[in-house]
Amino acid sequence: MSLLDAVPEQPPPPTRTVWMDAARVVAIVVVVLIHVVAPTVEGRGVEVGSAGWWVANALNAANRWCVPVFLMISGALALDPAKVARPRDFYRRRWQRVGVPLVFWTVFYLAFRQVVLGAGLTPQRAATDVAAGAPFLQLYFLYVLAGLVLVTPFLKVVTRHATWRMQLGLAVVLLALGAVDQVVEYAAGVGEPNAVTRFVPFAGYYVLGWVLRDVLLHGRQLVWAWAGYAGSVVVVAVLAFTGGFGDVGRYAYDFLSPPVVVMSVTAYLLLHHVLRAGCRPLERLAPLSFGIFLVHGALVYGLRHVTGVPTDLAGVLVAAFGLTAVHTAASALISWVLLRVPYLRAVLGEPARPRRSATI
Repeated sequence: MSLLDAVPEQPPPPTRTVWMDAARVVAIVVVVLIHVVAPTVEGRGVEVGSAGWWVANALNAANRWCVPVFLMISGALALDPAKVARPRDFYRRRWQRVGVPLVFWTVFYLAFRQVVLGAGLTPQRAATDVAAGAPFLQLYFLYVLAGLVLVTPFLKVVTRHATWRMQLGLAVVLLALGAVDQVVEYAAGVGEPNAVTRFVPFAGYYVLGWVLRDVLLHGRQLVWAWAGYAGSVVVVAVLAFTGGFGDVGRYAYDFLSPPVVVMSVTAYLLLHHVLRAGCRPLERLAPLSFGIFLVHGALVYGLRHVTGVPTDLAGVLVAAFGLTAVHTAASALISWVLLRVPYLRAVLGEPARPRRSATI
């Protein structure tokens, strides 16, 4: 029995989606961890192959699933055909949740780079970075989400009328095209995405999140899933060492490299299994998850600008576990405050005026 045996002829009965709130929080914490240890993996003042480097590499390689899983969760919720809305109403709500944060945080982080990091940005360089859809560390994700929002009403025609197998086929084709696009980009140096096209390579994850939303693994299927996840982590970590974290390692780390695709799909299914009954502590943090994602970049880079990159094993361990916890907690606190201030809530994708229970 393999993972393929978990794919039914027809979609299984709908399951509770409460696990996604908890999984989203886990993914956001992992994003913070990756951004904390990334400079060490890239060898900035650290010898590639040293003990500290291997710890950072192992932690980073084991968690490359975080962004794809976040996209899969977004697709699982947004592409539900039971949620019927006119495109005009859908776009109006999504502008509030994605468009306003995209504009505000783009301006904020450009100013942060100039004032705090001393990047020496010229108007031309700032405009170029915005046009590339990468004004700062994590903000490319907002440009990806914005593109996916634009095509969601049309994708929902597929999820509403196509068979489940056809939907799965569409997801696989889109994911394969995204993976091939990344190969071409790395091998030939062409096809680099921009603000308009950044979402295209990730559309497969978005659709696949909906397709696999109600697939729950059991028995030997779980064994295969854990084996696929562990094997993909090993492959990514070993390839990262190749050539002193050169082009091969960077490609292996890419969210659309074959081992990361396997890691992301198995992580999504395993998170569903582990968190299927929910997890109250994580669920309580879910309304802050988007805020943590948006805020943490300033904290991580602001502190690193002062302290530098950890270079020894002890420093890497302290950064990976201590600083990740501190940055996550501080970002959560800032988000909690912003969500309680009228109009400032909008920069986290919430209505300008508080409601009784806000969700991200």
